[in-house]
Amino acid sequence: MRKTLVQLSGPYDLALSLKAAAAFSQSRSEFEPVLRKPVKLKGTTPILEVRQESLKPAVIEISAKQTNHAEQIIELARWMVLADLDLYDFYQLVSEDPVLSPVVKQLHGLKPMRPASLFEMAVIAVTEQQISMVAAERIRSRLVERFGEKIEELWLFPSPQALSRASLEDLTDCGLSKRKSEYILGLAHQVIEGSLDLEKLKEMSDDEVRSVIGRIRGFGRWSADYILIRGLGRPDVVPVDDLGIRTFTGAYFGDGKRMSAEEVAKAFEPYAPFRGIAMFYLMVHNRLGIKEME
Repeated sequence: MRKTLVQLSGPYDLALSLKAAAAFSQSRSEFEPVLRKPVKLKGTTPILEVRQESLKPAVIEISAKQTNHAEQIIELARWMVLADLDLYDFYQLVSEDPVLSPVVKQLHGLKPMRPASLFEMAVIAVTEQQISMVAAERIRSRLVERFGEKIEELWLFPSPQALSRASLEDLTDCGLSKRKSEYILGLAHQVIEGSLDLEKLKEMSDDEVRSVIGRIRGFGRWSADYILIRGLGRPDVVPVDDLGIRTFTGAYFGDGKRMSAEEVAKAFEPYAPFRGIAMFYLMVHNRLGIKEME
């Protein structure tokens, strides 16, 4: 496909957004300001590339070699970079806020990066239950290299079909617990059988998504909220039960001590309907460190 330029609504900084994503990765030192991701489209596996053409206005360049599926590639790229989220209203909301205003100025144009598919996001949610992101990433790396497909130097995330053929021993060998291995197998089988259509989540309200996700074995309120904010990009969702969020929220709004779930919910109330985006900005600011951002 030809390179396609897409102008986004509001500010966007791809390099900063990728740097933020890399900050939660064990390979953070390998950060590059270009999004490169192998994707599967109707039997082909092109590598999607997104580059920043300009900051003002925010324009991205989308391309992929060896594919004629231009519309699908553009749609997928827009999905991954959260193209439909206009940060202007959020910036207006926090412009006078003593906590968020300086953070937003340092992280202007930052947006979350969504995984290419909701199945990948659901597997991410399982792997990150009750362990650190870095530890979960190591497990996922082994999972991807064992069941995924290598495209050039990159890895295509395993399909539901590939993971459904795995044994419990195969999955536990990757570092998953027996229970989490069962959760992933159950998820993959439900997707293949058609009893779970993850794409339909995009059309549902937040509460409807929580209801559907909550019926999947191994997926509770935390997983549902995590999928809502990170997988679906819903801007007003905060996983208040997350220990990491309760810890860094206390550093910004409390006395430095870990907050309760109720205290976290109250702290983010003023930022509705962008509570999840406010949380994300503080999380990235905390992760990168104020000195690095100056």
